[in-house]
Amino acid sequence: MLGRRFLLVGLLAAACGGPATRLVTVRSPTGQGKVDFSVKNLTDVPINTFYLAKTERVEANGKHQVDMNTAEAEALWGPDLTGGAVGVGKTEPIAVPSPGRWDARAVDRDGREQLITGLHLDAGGKYILELYEGNWRVYSP
Repeated sequence: MLGRRFLLVGLLAAACGGPATRLVTVRSPTGQGKVDFSVKNLTDVPINTFYLAKTERVEANGKHQVDMNTAEAEALWGPDLTGGAVGVGKTEPIAVPSPGRWDARAVDRDGREQLITGLHLDAGGKYILELYEGNWRVYSP
């Protein structure tokens, strides 16, 4: 009986897609200097594009899910910040224009997206956003 419970728990964990994406603070913010921010791809596929937008702008527009192939999306999210795909297991530094609250959007090679909201990225801090399989969604425009 106990063995069946562990099997059931294991199957449920696998069905949920694995661990959830998380922000890791490597160095606490000092309140001065730039934000040191990277994305680490711990998923099963390359990350093709990665975007940042100020949380306040995204909330004001009510646009967490927009067709990324529109001028509206580009105006809100800006250009891809990776400079190329982020391979599986690789880490890519991402320039953050200023400290504050940011929403992030990652798109993998299969067109699945992750939306991570309200990232607190403070001056002088060092952060790694670890992308895992548990947060992928397929959005239809």
